[in-house]
Amino acid sequence: MKTISSPLIAVLFVWSIVSELSAAWLEHIIADSFSGAISVKLADIDEDGDMDILGAAWNSGISWWENGGGSFSMHTIDDGFSGAIFVESGDIDSDGDIDIVASSNGSDTIEWWENSGEEIFTGHLVSGSFAGVHSVYTADMDDDNDIDLLAVSFDDDLVCWFENDGSENFTEWVISDSIDGPWTAYPGDIDGDSDLDVAVAYRLADEIHWFENDGSCGFTGHQVDDSFDGAHIVYIGYLDADSNADILATARDGDMIALYENDGLQNFTRHVIADNYDWPTFVCPADLDDDGDLDIACAAYNDDDVSWLENTGSMSFTMNHIETDYDGAIPVTAGDINGDGRIDIISCAYNLNAVTWWENTDSTSVGEDETVEYLDSFLIIPNPSNGSFTIEYSVGENCVVSADIYDVSGRLTRSFKENTDSGIHSISVSMLSAGVYLVRLAEGGLVSCGMVSVVR
Repeated sequence: MKTISSPLIAVLFVWSIVSELSAAWLEHIIADSFSGAISVKLADIDEDGDMDILGAAWNSGISWWENGGGSFSMHTIDDGFSGAIFVESGDIDSDGDIDIVASSNGSDTIEWWENSGEEIFTGHLVSGSFAGVHSVYTADMDDDNDIDLLAVSFDDDLVCWFENDGSENFTEWVISDSIDGPWTAYPGDIDGDSDLDVAVAYRLADEIHWFENDGSCGFTGHQVDDSFDGAHIVYIGYLDADSNADILATARDGDMIALYENDGLQNFTRHVIADNYDWPTFVCPADLDDDGDLDIACAAYNDDDVSWLENTGSMSFTMNHIETDYDGAIPVTAGDINGDGRIDIISCAYNLNAVTWWENTDSTSVGEDETVEYLDSFLIIPNPSNGSFTIEYSVGENCVVSADIYDVSGRLTRSFKENTDSGIHSISVSMLSAGVYLVRLAEGGLVSCGMVSVVR
């Protein structure tokens, strides 16, 4: 197994995009025969310090593309996994490397592939009868230091989590079974009590719900919206300037993207941030223009569109198109693919059988002869930690400092923004699951990165 040798290399985990119009993006086709391309994620699968691309295709199964500095080599994980619809990554067997998880809507199965440590993958069945399965996410739902799975059965109206006993034997537990047509369930701490709750988009019921975890994986449902037409994708994140977890969702039939603002007491206010966006699919929150707030990368299937929504403050967003002729765009994500300090865009087009990355060539980001400036190093105390730690840093003047924390698959797990004066400051982080995390501290154009290990 390869290891990351420098915390500066780890900056490649960061998700963000800069630029405004498609002229600032240079298209690179990674694959044009990945039949029914439907899901894409970033993960450092070979642990060499850059972000590889992981994909699922309805007809071509599961593959990953090894990053060679912006050029890619394809590796097949399982080309017999037909009807694939969703792919994720995580250290399922707690051996320190990245394993793969995927769902097959065509065969009603959930499976995980064990990484040997040398990127040789062996498949293991989790469930062979989870009817109409769509989303599957990796998360330590019961806080016992191993990775469980969260999934939905569209046909049977089930939202379930699959408990990992630590030896990769999975037990299915029902969170909800009475609301029509769940399409996506996403894990996150909505109420700030340090356990994982669940947000769910119900496509047939046109509803958004969240399920409160009592700390022992007993879940109580709360309705967020009962008129979100064709609720499709849902995401939990810290999307405004406060410390409360908000909910972001797409409406497949309503042609809209909405942000549900959490007031801290889990009362949610809906803000429609994009409309007339024909069949929006995935969303990826990130500070796309590096101005200290979270923007949103997005895609629309019927509009054949890959875009980003610029956060202009007060829950107002402006649409910026990257590609408007990407036939059957479904997933979208972002990361520094070629290590040039600019953040690029990655997507799949179902009808083109394509996986594509758009290189960010915006000269207002990091110029050809420029380098990324780094803040002085900061302290993480304690490190290793038990899931709660403090980030200590020093600044010389009044400024805004942001801190983002990413897990090994590149998923944003925490986001903070601090208005500071000169002097020494600290940010408290609580209750992360076991694993290794990237901490990225930013102020203006200055960036500093470090790693923290969480052990239990």
